[in-house]
Amino acid sequence: MSIFKPMEITYVWDRENFEKAFAKSYNHQFKNSARRYVGWFFIALAQFGVVGALKGGSIGLLMLATILILYWYVIKKWLVYQRAKKAYENSPLKNSQIKLSISEDGIEQEGVKLPWEEIQGLVPIEDDILLYHKERAFYIPSNAFSNLEEKSALKSLAKEKGKLFHV
Repeated sequence: MSIFKPMEITYVWDRENFEKAFAKSYNHQFKNSARRYVGWFFIALAQFGVVGALKGGSIGLLMLATILILYWYVIKKWLVYQRAKKAYENSPLKNSQIKLSISEDGIEQEGVKLPWEEIQGLVPIEDDILLYHKERAFYIPSNAFSNLEEKSALKSLAKEKGKLFHV
């Protein structure tokens, strides 16, 4: 068991961090979800529909298959982004300073403590970190840490607690 020195990390939850958090979280959740395989099957069927429509001259089937493919690759992400953007714009945390206190007991924000037992995982993505707690994901940008040693210490603690996952 290592000796972890408690730390505080601070960052501003602004539009730039929201944009990065959305992109990284969406991509991570899509890549690690069983739904993507269902989606691939769905797209394969739609593409067979396109081929069948072209061979059979069925314009209606061609239009339906094209709309389904556009929905899967373009519209779905745009709809999710719009919903997330609206939630960000209406959030009381918009443009506020986020301060997290991290210790061997858990992570605390403004008096609300998340014990390590309730944290599902800590996922380093590029230089940033996604923290999963129940059905929510929290984004911690790399600039929240004052130095590289703090980020490494957090990853080591998460690994010790069995909560560090890699992409």
